[in-house]
Amino acid sequence: SIIALFEAPMDSIQLFRGDTVLVRGKKRKETVLIVLADEELDDGSARINRVVRHNLRVKHGDMITIHPCPDIKYAKRIAVLPIADTVEGITGSLFDVFLAPYFREAYRPVRQGDLFIVRGGMR
Repeated sequence: SIIALFEAPMDSIQLFRGDTVLVRGKKRKETVLIVLADEELDDGSARINRVVRHNLRVKHGDMITIHPCPDIKYAKRIAVLPIADTVEGITGSLFDVFLAPYFREAYRPVRQGDLFIVRGGMR
């Protein structure tokens, strides 16, 4: 997932497009995101999607904190569990149809406890 920021705050904390950041929301919830610049945003604003807002337990207008996270490690193995009602009626290998295309040749930081949406046949 990504977080879009106005370029001035990115410069002040020495972030560049594609850097990884740790974002903290409410109730000690945090996730790892990729930074992108967005000139349409106001200074002090950030744009995150609905799934990230859910993971951070925040709503539109809530305060988040952003910290550079340059030392993130690549995982050798992760466990991804489907939510039961989202896989009803799906046959075949969930890994081959959903997870492999989602993670293949893409830098997608994930953090333990995060929820994320994966659609079939991603390219």
